[in-house]
This record gives sequence, structure tokens and C-alpha cells, in this order.
Amino acid sequence: MARIAVWAALAAGPLALAAQCATPVVPVAVGQPKPTSSTTVRSADPAGVAELFTALWLLSDRADEQSGTAQAVRALAPEVPLPRRSGKVAQQVLLRTVAVRSVCLSGGSWSVIVAALYAPRTTAGSPDPSGAVVRYFAVPVLSSDGVGWARAFTVRAAPAEVTGPASAPVAAGHTDRILPGNGLVATPLREFFAAYLTGVGEVDRYLSPGTTLAPVRGSGYAAVTVDQVSADIEAADGPVPEDGRRARVRAQVTATDASGDQWPLVYDLSLTARDGRWEVTALNVGAPAPAGHASPTPTTKTTGGAW
Repeated sequence: MARIAVWAALAAGPLALAAQCATPVVPVAVGQPKPTSSTTVRSADPAGVAELFTALWLLSDRADEQSGTAQAVRALAPEVPLPRRSGKVAQQVLLRTVAVRSVCLSGGSWSVIVAALYAPRTTAGSPDPSGAVVRYFAVPVLSSDGVGWARAFTVRAAPAEVTGPASAPVAAGHTDRILPGNGLVATPLREFFAAYLTGVGEVDRYLSPGTTLAPVRGSGYAAVTVDQVSADIEAADGPVPEDGRRARVRAQVTATDASGDQWPLVYDLSLTARDGRWEVTALNVGAPAPAGHASPTPTTKTTGGAW
């Protein structure tokens, strides 16, 4: 009996293997996550349409419906009435229109604020930019279905003239320590801006390794003065710290062109210490973020229809 049991065990192995091979394999379905798109298609902004419409509408005349200007207005706004001209020479000349804000309301409805820049007309008929006036218009725009070029826009009503935007409060900056004009930070910056804005001298000698910055061309600046330099607390104008130490700096600059006109300019820079001196690592144009905050990510999402 023992001998029979041993032979039965030995025979069971090959028989089990053969049975396994003969059995068809049935695949088991495993749930897979549904693919998600990494890009989001955003509807086109009608700012350009509103800007163009406002310029054409301000130049049009109801008495001349067959003019090219009136026909162009009709293509963008079929049911919008045109202004009625008195026939007299206008006292102001339209220089340009600029869309300054777009708000998506609901159901494809947009409200676009357009600024119109006017200048008084001189006795010779030419505009006088010194007396420029800005007027603001709210333009209602309706968008159709579609994406990109397939989306169409129609101005659905005459614009409404509105007041200008209110001034937003300015938060305290990250550069609050004023540095001496002949210190270790202000002195190289004075030489840097002279080379950067006038083209006299080499800009590269004031830059950190790996930083590339071409000088400004076509400005016509003949001289540059650095009026004030301020920095964050870590950029105290003492001994230059160890290599790699960073500092954030704001420089208030006055650039004088060949005709003697003076232009006040403000620059935010990132400096890095190397070999006992401060070097320019980045020129941060625009609105810098406060200390300890990352720069905000631009977004087109807005709510509300008022300024």
C-alpha cells in the first residue's frame, strides 16, 4: 500500500501539469482609469472684437450707412444704431481703442470694457497729445458655439459709456530698506543700468554666470542716473556675503534721452553674490510678488460684471 501511494503521488504531478496546459486561459478584466485630457480648451476672448467695434462705431455716422465704416460696424453688430453726426468738425480726434477688461457672464454673454483715447484737435486739424482724454465704454458681446476660429462673436447692443476703473490698493513691497547711493549694491547697479539703457559699456560683466541680457535698443537714452536703491532685509549694504546668497532689489532710475526729456523708470532685480560682489541674476519686470509668496498664475476666470 505504501508503494502504491508513492507511485500515485509521482503520477499526480505530470497529470496536473497536463490538465493546466489543456485548460484554456480566460483573461480577467481589470478596471483601468479613464484617460483624462491634460489640456483644457478655453473659449476665445472677444476683447479684440469689442476693441475693433468700438473704434468703428465711434467713427461711424448714421447719415452715411453705405460707408465702409458703417458696413464694418454692421458686420460685427447688425442691430446696433450708429451715432448721428452734426456735420461740424469734431473737437476731438480718436487716437486708438484698447480693451482693458473682459468678463464672461453666463450663456456665452460677455462684457468688455474698452478705453478710447482722444486728443483735442488743434487749429491746424492735427491732434494734440498733450491734452489727451480717456473715455470708457462697456460693450456687450454674445459668443456662439465653437472653439477657436469656429467661435463667432456678435455685439448685441450699443456700448454704454461708463466711468474709469478705481485704483486698487498697493501692498507693501519686499524691498523696504533704502541703501546708500555709493554702496556695494548701488554702485554696480549704476554701471549696469548705464550699459543696459544707453548701450555704452558691456552688460555681461555685471551678470551672473548663465544669465543673458541684451542691452535696450532704440531708446535714445544718453544718460542714466540711479536715484534710489532699496532691498530686502537680507541685502543690507554691508560686506558681501558668501557666494550664492540672493537678494531682491528695486532700483528707481531716471533716463535722459538726446532731447533732454527725462523718464522715471523702476526695475526689480534679483542679485547673487559671487567673488565678493553682487551680480544681476534676473531682471524681474512687471509686478513682483511680496516676500514669501509665489508669483500668481494668470487666469482668465472672472466673476461679476462691474469694475
